[in-house]
Amino acid sequence: MRHALAVIAGIVLALLIIASALPLWETDTWWVRYLDFPRMQFAALIVGFWALMAGLGGIGRGAARWLTLLAVLALGYHGYRLWPYQPLAAKMDPGLASCAPEERLSILVANVQRSNRQAEEVIALAREQDPDLFLVLETDEWWDEALSALDASYDHHQQDIPSEATYYGMHVFSRHPFASAEMRFPFGADTPYFDGVVEHPAGQVRVLGVHPRPPHYFQPSTLRDATMLQAAIEARDGTLPAIVAGDFNAAAWERTARRTLRLGQLIDPRAGRGPMPSFDANSWWMKWPLDQILWQQGLAMADFQVLPGIGSDHYPVRADLCLTPNADQRLVAPREDDPAEAEATLEKARSMRDEAFDG
Repeated sequence: MRHALAVIAGIVLALLIIASALPLWETDTWWVRYLDFPRMQFAALIVGFWALMAGLGGIGRGAARWLTLLAVLALGYHGYRLWPYQPLAAKMDPGLASCAPEERLSILVANVQRSNRQAEEVIALAREQDPDLFLVLETDEWWDEALSALDASYDHHQQDIPSEATYYGMHVFSRHPFASAEMRFPFGADTPYFDGVVEHPAGQVRVLGVHPRPPHYFQPSTLRDATMLQAAIEARDGTLPAIVAGDFNAAAWERTARRTLRLGQLIDPRAGRGPMPSFDANSWWMKWPLDQILWQQGLAMADFQVLPGIGSDHYPVRADLCLTPNADQRLVAPREDDPAEAEATLEKARSMRDEAFDG
């Protein structure tokens, strides 16, 4: 009986090792890309099932040695991906910025979950946090009416509630006026992409708000990846310091998320502070960081928080930034293949759009 249980543990261990390695494959296949999310969980399960297999007496010396070697390699790969988001890693921004209130910009991002009806929690959150910018995701007509309670607090407001992509409504509230603001649909996607310039008293700041679809049930990651990369390239090529914020539907350590960081020369506040998961608020086990606030040099961090729940499956996130050209920050340099890989993803997304229009 012990040997049979050890064999079962060995088989599960082998499957976990395979699942860990599959994301090395450069593909947008939904189920492969989904395996990027639970890296922390995979690492914990690999250790657990290896210990169970060994504790039950193993499955034969040769097989056990190979499984142990492959388990170590898998753990090493997970460690490589997760390392930037551990407290011992280097911080991209030390988080020590201090500035006068008129030089400070606070931004709050909340995916409220369309089916959530605890609007009073969201309104209370906005009033308590009192951010300069409030990006609200997964809104619909019901949420549009509920959020009207904030109209008196925010003079400037942009929104889009897609008629088809009903889980991807987006509302943007701003205390400062917009020099420009529009909801775009790059690559023919049905999910809005906010592109605005905020007239802050200390200077203009470009804000790019994103909420692409995740890899999910025969839904490839192409448009998600292209949306993130498009935001990175627009931030890089712009003349103003930029913030890229929203629910990326990609874990911070995922390959395209890291490429976005490098290409956009963006700063991730989670680096060196821990993964700080924002999803799933309803699970104690399956958690990863999906909701992001990233920024470029010219902005420096005073604070970053993942806030308590609001009845949604996402936790809100908040960043307090100082508009300052001088800050001790560490950027991640682009890799040699980043531009070509990004262009290949963008071209594939354009092709998907063209095929949809032709159809």
